[in-house]
Amino acid sequence: MDLKRVAIIGTNVISVSIAFGLKEQKDPPEIVGYDDNKIAADLSRARGAFDQVERKPGRACQDADLVIVAVPLFDVRETFAAIAPHLKPGCLVIDTAPLKRPVLDWAKELLPEHVSFVGGHIIPNPAIIGLAPLEELDISSAELLREALCCFTPAPGRSGAAIDACSELAHMLDARPFFIDVTEHDGMQAGVEELPDLLTIALLRATVDTPGWQEMRKFAGSRFAAATYAADDAHQRHAAVFLNRQNVLHRLDALLGELMRLRDLLGKGDSEALEEVFAIAAEGRARWIGEREQGMWVKEGTVSTEDLPSASEQIGQMLFGERLSKRRE
Repeated sequence: MDLKRVAIIGTNVISVSIAFGLKEQKDPPEIVGYDDNKIAADLSRARGAFDQVERKPGRACQDADLVIVAVPLFDVRETFAAIAPHLKPGCLVIDTAPLKRPVLDWAKELLPEHVSFVGGHIIPNPAIIGLAPLEELDISSAELLREALCCFTPAPGRSGAAIDACSELAHMLDARPFFIDVTEHDGMQAGVEELPDLLTIALLRATVDTPGWQEMRKFAGSRFAAATYAADDAHQRHAAVFLNRQNVLHRLDALLGELMRLRDLLGKGDSEALEEVFAIAAEGRARWIGEREQGMWVKEGTVSTEDLPSASEQIGQMLFGERLSKRRE
């Protein structure tokens, strides 16, 4: 992929790390940044991530071979509308939002036919980042994306050239491309992102919005604060839950079943069965933490991702299903 100019719309830990990764190439492209937070964009330029900063997203995208849209989910549609008239023919546009179905729909609606769009979601390798939230821009680096999982959700009919370009971009960042069906991607996100958000809201409504809260709050400390942390970005999280509501409903039904099971055990006074449920859940969490420390999506406890299928194998599985794909091979 011949990149002469790259536009990065939105500055966050992932997008700035992409910029640093591209800067490490033998023949690095010119990188133009934009963020409605002028201070964040200027700081990224001062650190060397951007060669220049524009004050309008459309100007940043002019003559760009690649555009990375890294704005919050509820800003993606507006951003697509703003940059669409400025995208040159043949440009590749990739986003980094955590949900893909609504973004693919907005891209189809707003982006011109002469550009290629592929949905993206970069997940840093947990063996490298641990469990710390990726919030502060000063932790951005090319190292942060090494062995990352670059999830791509191509739109139906997307050209092979665009898919190849996504694979090449991932390898340029020392990351791994992982092509996945949009429905499968958003279904998994419902379980690990939106469902915890609903649990937070339910917990708050069952405590801070009840008559006994005035006294209860005296006992609330770090554990309660950690359990309700997700409420801090209420507007953005509400948007994700609503846009992914069909998948969330399936996960919510499973959660309600588990809550009713716990209620039944408490109602029956079955201490032994309740203890077993707690123990099994604790074992599951411990297993997950151990997998994260090893690289979560890899086998044999290493941070290598050689076990991931090739791009062609992944696309075949998306289009034909895993069993039929193997038969075609």
